[in-house]
Amino acid sequence: MSRIRTVKPEFWTSEQVMECSPLARLLFIGMWNFCDDGGNHPASVKTLKAEVFPGDNLTDVGLQHLVNELLTQSLIAPYEGNGKHYWHVTGWHHQKIEKPTLKYPAPTSIADQSPTVQREIVDSSPAVLQPVDISSPPEGKGDETKGGETKGIEAIATGKPVCPHQQIIDLYHEILSACPRIKDWTPARQAALKARWNESEERQNLDYWRRLFKYIEGIPFLTGEVARPGRKPFVISLDWLVKPENFAKVREGRYEDAAS
Repeated sequence: MSRIRTVKPEFWTSEQVMECSPLARLLFIGMWNFCDDGGNHPASVKTLKAEVFPGDNLTDVGLQHLVNELLTQSLIAPYEGNGKHYWHVTGWHHQKIEKPTLKYPAPTSIADQSPTVQREIVDSSPAVLQPVDISSPPEGKGDETKGGETKGIEAIATGKPVCPHQQIIDLYHEILSACPRIKDWTPARQAALKARWNESEERQNLDYWRRLFKYIEGIPFLTGEVARPGRKPFVISLDWLVKPENFAKVREGRYEDAAS
């Protein structure tokens, strides 16, 4: 059963909210109406689409992109209860509810479950990523459906798909496992990665970042396997990579023979 919810003025100036596209913000507010009184909602894109956008021609792919934005900004947190997946609105304490009733299982340990479950939900997106070579011309943004009949909703709203920070970080950890792990993805680091993502259409694709990290994996100087004479080994980090001058040098192959 849908409920009346409150939107505070501070919502519009929240940094997390401002990082989301306008449609993702609308989805977030609409989602509140269909959460139970504990701020919990089934992790179902189809259900969410029927509730919030029943009369709009939006695909499951587009809705998943919007949900991914909310997950990336930690506006919602995934969890499991009774063998099913749910989303919890992390700022639900702002809703003042008398005599709350809980329709869904309460999240008992979101902090422990979020990383694993979030990857399961985000990675299950039906978006098809088109392969892009690091040096190749753009081959699409990688957010089309299998039939190629529609762009992701973020592309429709802003002309660019949203930067999937957590998925890129996960690829970095997976491929460059010997490099420093990301512990704090600060606003400055977020801004740098988002800027590199937005600079070119060929980068707006997870396969591009996978290929980039694979390329870096094959450069001994960047992974600390070899060093310049008389110097300590250098090991690349993601925040170092996304700085504009470093990103350009890596793409130009400046470090391929750096230790020689």
